[in-house]
Amino acid sequence: MMECVNILWFRNGLRFHDNGSLHNATKDTQAKLLVLFIWDGETPITINSKYNKVQFLLECVEDLEEQLAEVGSKLHFIRGNPVDVFRKLSKKVKIEKLCFDQNCEPIWLERDNAVKNFCASHKIEVCERVGATLWDPLEIIEAHGGTPPLTYSQFCHVTKSMGEPARPWPDIKLADLKFYHFSEDVLGDLRVHLCIPTPEELGFHKEGEECKLYKGGESRALKFFNRRVEFEKEAFLDNSFLPNRRDPDILSPPKSLSPDFRFGCLSVKTFYWAIMDAFEGIHEGSPSRSYMIVSQLIWREFFYVMCANNPFYAEMKRNPICINVPWYKDDKHLALFETGMTGYPFIDAGMRQLKKEGWLHHIIRNALSMFLTRGDLWLNWEVGFKIFQTYLIDDDWAVNAGNWMWVSSSAFEKALNYSYSLDPRVYGRRIDPHGQYIIKWVPEVAKLPVEYLYAPWTAPIEVQEEANCVVGKDYPAPMVDHDKAFARNRQMMLDLQESLIMTFKEAPSHIRPSDEEEVKNFFRICCNESS
Repeated sequence: MMECVNILWFRNGLRFHDNGSLHNATKDTQAKLLVLFIWDGETPITINSKYNKVQFLLECVEDLEEQLAEVGSKLHFIRGNPVDVFRKLSKKVKIEKLCFDQNCEPIWLERDNAVKNFCASHKIEVCERVGATLWDPLEIIEAHGGTPPLTYSQFCHVTKSMGEPARPWPDIKLADLKFYHFSEDVLGDLRVHLCIPTPEELGFHKEGEECKLYKGGESRALKFFNRRVEFEKEAFLDNSFLPNRRDPDILSPPKSLSPDFRFGCLSVKTFYWAIMDAFEGIHEGSPSRSYMIVSQLIWREFFYVMCANNPFYAEMKRNPICINVPWYKDDKHLALFETGMTGYPFIDAGMRQLKKEGWLHHIIRNALSMFLTRGDLWLNWEVGFKIFQTYLIDDDWAVNAGNWMWVSSSAFEKALNYSYSLDPRVYGRRIDPHGQYIIKWVPEVAKLPVEYLYAPWTAPIEVQEEANCVVGKDYPAPMVDHDKAFARNRQMMLDLQESLIMTFKEAPSHIRPSDEEEVKNFFRICCNESS
């Protein structure tokens, strides 16, 4: 007689705290718990990634394995197609339940439907829980009449009418659970790694000097989470909020939790309620808590909802919520951008950091996105999306595509003022007036006087020679003239706006800011940083 098991299939929600799927998998005390992670080699994570991201993911899985080892159990790391894995397992054990967290992004739909169809045909109960988001994106769409809310303010209105997110699930003591471990005959039929593999064992190798600052895993994420909550509390006591946005620091080790949210090492509900409760505890209801103090999480939710039923969300032409902008196609310009040789040190520093560390501060991401698209190069945002998807360890398909559409003005709306452009010669000076970020990542210009770091070509030739940074020889000249490029791009964007209004008789509804203030908050720029 085959042994009964409930499977906890880890995908992106790589944690034990606030884990509804774990609760589902352990309800039946008669069935043992089998914990799996499946590396299929076909999903966007396993195809469109470089070394740093894969290493971070494997660290997250290894952390789960270490927690299970402490209670005498194991996480089984299997290579193969999920349906094939479950089919082979079903011949060795009786699978009662298959439990996993929802992946609402449509890129996972084919995989998940195939698994659900297999389970239906084999009388296996499927338990799918919302774990990556505060609300179920599909329920938000339903509450809005079957279509996603097209502006951030509409989104906030709908979610407030639905009520606040559920509180996190209580913790489960792993030591109290009964686990199932593979027997020798099962191991023979599956490609099981006895230890969590390295990136190299999965075919990923360093292309240069990749060395990320973040390390993955729930245990480490919870430590940083506790520090972050204290950081937020200090801001509340100072009658402020969002300290990371108020005092951005592009040089120090990152304080963002986005990689942990991306892979589910940290629950968004745990963070949301910790911040809301901290605010309430300090202010005692006056002022009352609001979305403002967790606005970055709410924006994340907004983008998840926008992509939920749109398989073409990360594209331009087939994407119903994206304007088809007639972008240039210039492989030479793209190559200079990707290699960090644009002649604009702030831009080049960002690309070099991205490739080495797999991380960028949001300010740098905005600068790169604007420069590549409507600010200077007028290249399609899709290529930028793919670059970020490849290198960023916190790449989130929904958020990444949403940000690129927004910054490139592919999300059309009059409130997005086309006179805005992040000038690569001055953007960043407010937060890094001495150019330390540039000095770190673009050593070619490091010896220039600080007043020339953001625009080396403006230095007199004798200053360039003394600093061993002759523009055009030791460091490239600017690939485009920003003022001319921006004037040209602005006119093309305005022409496109007029053309669309004539075609549709009104401004089309797409993802868009609700008002001008929202645009400024998104870019976090001052008047002297726009051209």
